Amino acid sequence: MKKTVFEEMSTSISEKERRDLLKKINRSMNLSDTRVEETIYHVEISKEEKERYLKEEILKLDFFERLILKIKKFFSGKTEEAAYVDIKFAALRRTILRKSPGITNFDSRTVSKSFAESVYVLFLKTSSLVDLFEEFWKKGDAFQKILTQLVESRFPGIVKTIDDLLSDEDAERVIFEKETKSAIKEEVLKRFSSYTKKVSDSIFSDIEEEILPLYYFRPIIVFPYFEFFNIFGFNPYSENNSYSFKSAPVLSCMDYIEKFYYAIYMVLKVVQPVKINPLLGKYFYKNTEEETEDIHSAQDDQKKEEELRDENSSAEKSNNKSDDEKGDENKLKWFYNKLDDIFDESKKINKKIPLVEIIKYYRNDYYYKLAFYIPKLRFKELYFANLKIQILEQVNEKYVKARNLMIEKNIDRFFKGKSFMRFFHFRTYTGFDYEKIGVGYFTNIRSMELLFNYLVYYYNEQVRSIIDLSTRTILSQDKITSTNLMMQISTIDDAYVKIQDFDKSLSPDMEDGKLFLRLRYGLANDTAYLKMYKTFIIQKNKTSEDIIQRCIEAFDNIVKTYSELLNSSQFEIKTSLAAHYNVDGKVKSFRDFLVDTVDNIRYFKTLLSQVKKVEAGEVK
Repeated sequence: MKKTVFEEMSTSISEKERRDLLKKINRSMNLSDTRVEETIYHVEISKEEKERYLKEEILKLDFFERLILKIKKFFSGKTEEAAYVDIKFAALRRTILRKSPGITNFDSRTVSKSFAESVYVLFLKTSSLVDLFEEFWKKGDAFQKILTQLVESRFPGIVKTIDDLLSDEDAERVIFEKETKSAIKEEVLKRFSSYTKKVSDSIFSDIEEEILPLYYFRPIIVFPYFEFFNIFGFNPYSENNSYSFKSAPVLSCMDYIEKFYYAIYMVLKVVQPVKINPLLGKYFYKNTEEETEDIHSAQDDQKKEEELRDENSSAEKSNNKSDDEKGDENKLKWFYNKLDDIFDESKKINKKIPLVEIIKYYRNDYYYKLAFYIPKLRFKELYFANLKIQILEQVNEKYVKARNLMIEKNIDRFFKGKSFMRFFHFRTYTGFDYEKIGVGYFTNIRSMELLFNYLVYYYNEQVRSIIDLSTRTILSQDKITSTNLMMQISTIDDAYVKIQDFDKSLSPDMEDGKLFLRLRYGLANDTAYLKMYKTFIIQKNKTSEDIIQRCIEAFDNIVKTYSELLNSSQFEIKTSLAAHYNVDGKVKSFRDFLVDTVDNIRYFKTLLSQVKKVEAGEVK
């Protein structure tokens, strides 16, 4: 299946860019923008287009209409097209006067106060929802939470966190094989992509149908009523409880009339009775005294209707519901009633006031067109974009957790049946809060212990025997390679001794140990010890790091040497590799011994690398 442009972008851009993209989506859906201006704009029609429309309409006139046009042209002395435009505008005037007499004064070019009064009636019905709607759209996270709940309730195999996509065991395997956080991220994105394809589009289309009425009602509820009324001389702070308007210049309120027409148009797209998803409905509950009275009124109306039904059946259903359920149900009905009232009043206004004709007439353009933004709810893209961001934010935590678990499990597995030895003196000392004082500590304790145990249980017991065997057999005639291997053995043997001496150097009986003891206890009482302590720690860390790196380089040389032997095409080497030997009671071909040795060293190096990353605090 071909990826959408959104999917292509989501997988290739950075997390910051992805967040910016999500903001743009939210903005295009008007989730966090309460402005209506951007949803309506004038469509420019060229002079040529208008002339073409005129000629086409004139050609379609019947006999009597054409006769009237010729008479009009004769007496006015205008062109046929100009005379036809006059006829069209005269028709607009007649429609306005017939539909709403007195709504406007064509001579003074004013709009009557009756227009504002009709809008005011609608304003009263929307006023209790204004704050709720504005708050909802300003808080984009509220919508996202509800959308998440709706999706989760309809898809059984829902993914909520990174753990639903990638188990700790799978994460450990990925880390051990590739050693990077980016590998975890790639695996998560691959599984996320597979998951999104399983979620049916119908889930989101069904949700859209349950939410769309909110978008259709929004323009009429957040319409700038007070700005509009101000043009008609309305004073909301008047001591007089009754409202009063006066006629207003049509050009001053034309932009508002266009916005109002758009708002009415959107409301009338809703199919009655108005219904939205109850989860969204609950968001719009508001506990004020005024609204509580409205709720009680809705309850009274409900009771009257129920009395007409079977009383026993109604009572039984009522008893089966908790008080909270009844309260939510009544509040939802209150909300629905509000929306129904707004719809009914909008319908009356649409029937009573010729908005389109007024706009065309006073814009002095019969072909004047307005383009409306009809919400295109890309819920699937929005939902998965948000979910992807949340999951990618969990990658770091998943990586750290899985890496630590992987290290512990693999150390236990690698040294199974062996007693893992700890250092006596090169260790973490309890009873002292180093972080509180703001000083560091030994960095390489875990990696040094791992290296030491490997030397004890694998290198000394197995690897060293294979190296000795190779120098006596397959490399007996290759003095350069044999010498190189002996140098690596010397480096590792030296490191083995140095590790033990390093641990002993921190003993209270040794000079470094005594100094370290004084510094540790001195830090708690005297900050003058701080610089000396830091210098001591840096020196010890440098020494331990040098020991580890020398061993790693030596093992790399051993692996390189044996890999070249295993891949050699020389007949003599192949013959020597095929020979069988008894090493520590195991009889195998020399090739098998070398393969096992290389694999063993590589496995250990991978484990050591992960431990060192943890010690260094790396998250890559």
